[in-house]
Amino acid sequence: MMLLQELNTFSARITQAIELDDWQQLSEVLMQRQARLEILLNTPLSENDQRTIQGVLESVQAMDRLFVDAVQFKKAELLKQFHSVAQGQKVIRAYHTA
Repeated sequence: MMLLQELNTFSARITQAIELDDWQQLSEVLMQRQARLEILLNTPLSENDQRTIQGVLESVQAMDRLFVDAVQFKKAELLKQFHSVAQGQKVIRAYHTA
């Protein structure tokens, strides 16, 4: 099914943006995916297609939970780095004032 391939492509692009800390790209991909999903949801579908789409949307939600976890992990890592740099700056200032 073409939709599944398209959503897999979006998932791959989202994963890559998260791995590369490319938050601008992540935002753009998420907006593109949202627009595609909105078009899909506004298209008249047969009952069988509706069930298929429901399954696809549940899959998207599951992937999104993984993406949120990955972003939270990245955020925690960045906070650790920030605190480390801030601590280093305190040490340097203390050294220069001594």
